[in-house]
Amino acid sequence: MRKFLFLALIPFIFSCGTHSDEDNVIARVGKSILTQKDLEKMMPETRENLPVSDDLVDAVVSNWVRKEMLYQKAKEYHFDRDEYLRIKVDNYLRDLTIDSYVRYILQNNLKIAETEIDDYYAGNKNSFVRDKDEAKISHAVVKNFDEALKIKSTLLARNSDELDKLFKKYPFETKVVRRGESLAELDKIIFTAGVPNQVYGPIASDYGFHIVEILAIYKAGSIRPEEEVRDEIIQRLTEQKIQEEYNQHVDSLLLKVNYEINQKNISKFLGKE
Repeated sequence: MRKFLFLALIPFIFSCGTHSDEDNVIARVGKSILTQKDLEKMMPETRENLPVSDDLVDAVVSNWVRKEMLYQKAKEYHFDRDEYLRIKVDNYLRDLTIDSYVRYILQNNLKIAETEIDDYYAGNKNSFVRDKDEAKISHAVVKNFDEALKIKSTLLARNSDELDKLFKKYPFETKVVRRGESLAELDKIIFTAGVPNQVYGPIASDYGFHIVEILAIYKAGSIRPEEEVRDEIIQRLTEQKIQEEYNQHVDSLLLKVNYEINQKNISKFLGKE
């Protein structure tokens, strides 16, 4: 079966010029420089998911410096002249070009209806069975024990005004955790003695003092509800449609283009003649 894989992450060595206005130079390794324009071209993939912060820019620039340093060292040993690597680069560029083209032709065809999501869930519930105990929790961690006690007291009091202030002040995180995959100190409380709608803590760890409110507990073998796996279903259906559309498009192109596959020469290549 033909298979098409989109490239989610594109690692590359960014080739930069060897001369430019010094005011635009972001970084330099030997004679290679990274300019502001170069940096702008390296950022778009990240901007969709993360804000362009100082830390992010520092990380991208530092990564370029490390890669450029290694690239220059590799060139000293003439790895850039390796015929096998050149073939890999050519194939990689071809795959990237195909990827961009297919994204372009499919961008208006990939629509997922709510009925499709419902039908997929109904027909594939067994793929959403929990293989471990899970718990939905609201969680915060602070450095001070007395501060953690105050947070717990506010949660237990259930005063809506005080709770609003609390959630604005502290970075509470609501998430689903699986048995054996969180901090040992939290895992023991949640899955050994934990009861839904109860608040636990302060729980000491190397990271500080944790306050945990257990919102729900799900046993291994239970099925995740549709709203919890909706994003996963959309991803599965999207990949399925991409594959279908890709195959249909390739088939339609094959009907229009002149091509030849020489089986005789293939047999000769395999040593069968």
